[in-house]
Amino acid sequence: MKKIIIKFYIIFLLVTISGCEISKSINYDLNINKVSIETHRITNDAEILGSIDSSGVYKWLGIPYAEKPINDLRWRAPREIENYSKKYEAISFKKPCVQFQSSLTNNGLVKPGAIVGSEDCLYLNIYSPALSKDQISRGNINLPVMVWIHGGGNTTGMPSEYNPEIFVKSESIIFVSIAYRLGIFGWLSHPELREQDGIDSSSNFALLDQIMALKWIKENIQFFGGNPNNITIFGESAGGQNVIALYSSPLAKGLFDRAISQSGGTSVTSVKDAEKINRSDPSYISSYKNRHVTTEEWINILNKKGLIPSKFGEKNNLFDLRSLDSSALMSGIDKGEFWSSQRDLARIISDNVVIPEEGILETLKDASKHANVPIILGINRDENKLFNFFNKNLVRNIFNRFFLVKDSFYYDILSDYQSLAWRSNGLDTPADIIYQSGQNNIYAYRFDWDEEPKILGMDFSLLLGAAHAFEIPFIMGDFDLGTQTSLIYDKDKIKERNILSASMMQYWSEFAKHGNPNEGSKENLPRWEKWKIFDGDSNLMILDTISSGGTRIINSHVPIDALVETFDNDPRSKKIDDKCAFLEIVFSWVDNWKEKNDSCINYES
Repeated sequence: MKKIIIKFYIIFLLVTISGCEISKSINYDLNINKVSIETHRITNDAEILGSIDSSGVYKWLGIPYAEKPINDLRWRAPREIENYSKKYEAISFKKPCVQFQSSLTNNGLVKPGAIVGSEDCLYLNIYSPALSKDQISRGNINLPVMVWIHGGGNTTGMPSEYNPEIFVKSESIIFVSIAYRLGIFGWLSHPELREQDGIDSSSNFALLDQIMALKWIKENIQFFGGNPNNITIFGESAGGQNVIALYSSPLAKGLFDRAISQSGGTSVTSVKDAEKINRSDPSYISSYKNRHVTTEEWINILNKKGLIPSKFGEKNNLFDLRSLDSSALMSGIDKGEFWSSQRDLARIISDNVVIPEEGILETLKDASKHANVPIILGINRDENKLFNFFNKNLVRNIFNRFFLVKDSFYYDILSDYQSLAWRSNGLDTPADIIYQSGQNNIYAYRFDWDEEPKILGMDFSLLLGAAHAFEIPFIMGDFDLGTQTSLIYDKDKIKERNILSASMMQYWSEFAKHGNPNEGSKENLPRWEKWKIFDGDSNLMILDTISSGGTRIINSHVPIDALVETFDNDPRSKKIDDKCAFLEIVFSWVDNWKEKNDSCINYES
């Protein structure tokens, strides 16, 4: 009995990597693979050699796409590589970008909360089907390119956590994963940065990294069998938010041809609020978007610790910051616990360099300003259950071994409306705006798979359901969590799970090939209708197993100004005593939800 409980705990740690990722590879793998001469490729800059895995997939791991962003290049736009090794062996992942070691990804060798990774981290990884040099040299291979932007709150995560081999082989695509600067190294708004020249005056260095990676891919992916004129960016969580940010960035325009945002969002922080906030102002206290650590607060912590002589706003402050090593800089950040949000500086800032000053949503209103390419926007039905699972006010947690929901009604309705708020921010609202701008190749989905087993009285379909990030294995085709796999995937439902996964891989790859998930379909899949606003509804693709209704289109529409109405129309809302307090909880992080829903006037007693 005890052994079974411990096994479950292990699998749960695996499936909640850093609060955002699901993968069997919970620690970065620096193992060196065997060089294969068949993977020899000559790019614009160098000769590159990779390896071939046991399934026949070709891999080039750890290819540098920019100069090391260290020393004076810290908090500057990435630079093109000047001295590329003429013969580069790309046979192992590089260290991840600097981040705190999560309790959930700890292997016992590194203490949770320890700082791991390196500032030298601007590398990408390429996976392709088996293609000979002759095939590529003849120029008759032009496979669609799918560029994966990992999640992790823009403070954690690494490309080595994902295993796309099955996706690559079954759908005949080129898959590229990229690393980008995280946390304070990737996002910093500071007055002295604005004095730097050109794009160095940005606050969004992580987005500049992603843009640089896309430029490298566009210039070199043809040498690996990819089509430089058919590039799809896709990502989940923070990666999905970055996709929408790139979609709205003038600097990224023309670098990709389709986009897929999985559980993303559109919130940005102004330069002013990123740097300094009057915490005594009640409007800032109650605003979710201002719960970040400001630049001023972070720098003054470092000054108080005696790590730098200057305070925020004083002369040579940026010089002082660049003189510290990464560990000292990170010491000014609250790493948090694994069940709570890490408090970090603002991420995605409307710096008027990478992100227009008016923000993402305003930019999306004008097709001449945004990417104006086909896009998929999606959400998981039970996004917030992953995080509510760790809330001890909601779930009884006995020694991190046994979990029971205290009030199943409240747990479900709370999770439903928190997830609905996420959906409104990341799907309906941007989809409406992009559609109204004139781009009508928009597709939307909701991932509904929730067939986790019951174990020792614990109902994980209730506890987790279609939680945040649970769609990733279905898209990658990788459900191998080692010997613990059966503890999260019911063995009696493997066939249906795999059918759903095959459908999702096909929809994603067909969209990458054609800008339309229905074209060139190998199977007779249900038609995925475009997003189109009509009579207060639109088309939403439900992704689920056959026994739960299957993959199907429903009519559903939840923009920000319909959130309260949607709640009112739910019979369960009548059982909530203090409706205004409930709405404050579930919609708190949706910008302007009160103004767009007549606030809580009707609920005040």
